[in-house]
Amino acid sequence: MEQNKSKNYLFGLLVAFLAGIFAFFIAKALKIPHADPLLVGLIVGMVLKLLIGSRESLIPGLVLAPSIFIPIGAILYGAINLNFVEFAKVKGSFVVLTLLIILTYFLIILTLGRILNQKKEITYLTATGSAVCGASAIAIISQALKAEPDDVSISLISVFLSACFGLFILFPFLVSLFGLDNYTFALLSATTLQFTGFVKGAVASLPKDLKTLALSVKAVRYLALLIAIPLFSSFLKKRIYIPWFLWAFLGGGLIFSFFPQVAKILTPIFKPLLDVLWTVAMTAIGLNADIRALFSDNGMKALLMAFLGFFGALLVFFLGISFIK
Repeated sequence: MEQNKSKNYLFGLLVAFLAGIFAFFIAKALKIPHADPLLVGLIVGMVLKLLIGSRESLIPGLVLAPSIFIPIGAILYGAINLNFVEFAKVKGSFVVLTLLIILTYFLIILTLGRILNQKKEITYLTATGSAVCGASAIAIISQALKAEPDDVSISLISVFLSACFGLFILFPFLVSLFGLDNYTFALLSATTLQFTGFVKGAVASLPKDLKTLALSVKAVRYLALLIAIPLFSSFLKKRIYIPWFLWAFLGGGLIFSFFPQVAKILTPIFKPLLDVLWTVAMTAIGLNADIRALFSDNGMKALLMAFLGFFGALLVFFLGISFIK
């Protein structure tokens, strides 16, 4: 009996790993910054589930995969992205504006979640994905919240659709309407867009110094994970709870920040490893998710929350930028 159980774990892990590698190479083959490997992994997993159906023998390994790969990914993510030395160089007024927008995202989405009677896990995932860094934030906090696959898929797709609307439809309209200069557009992208890849895509044609500015300001938003993860985890558990990997997440950032030679050597190794691990984890989540959940009542609520949170963030940006310029 135990031997069969072990085989089921291994079989599910193997399927998740192979499907995740496949999704990772699809994302890389697309060669566009908007094709986040985590999102691609989730979609590939959901499509594969439609094709092969629910297989009981896969479930143990598919459930286990995120709990293995996401905490490891969180440590690598902290090492690569939590650069406290660079954070200190960001202009104070930019930090204040960024924090106000993060707070706006959280307040609007959490309030809407309560009004709409949305599932708490979906509310927290959508809020964190919107306010911080899209798929990466959702991946990290999903493990801390022990969120179900449907919660993750609903939240991630909702945040992604609102980001697509912003980047491809709303931003061009705003640039035309207000005649935004490159400097303002770089700040707009960095402070409001949900996915780091979307920020990179938005500022790709700008001068190098504005690209650097945008990515530095965007990086400040990563710090919100240090508050969101223990806060929302504690809300759900109704007691103070700090996941063990949050300390490792912080520790990785501190080591890479203050030992740049270590960061220089390990970052080229850690970055692709991080993408692969998280893509595998999200593919496993997709293989466990029900695509019909995206069109459920919770799915529609999450979409509304993501869009209204984004609109609120834009409003705060345009109110705040007038004091900076």
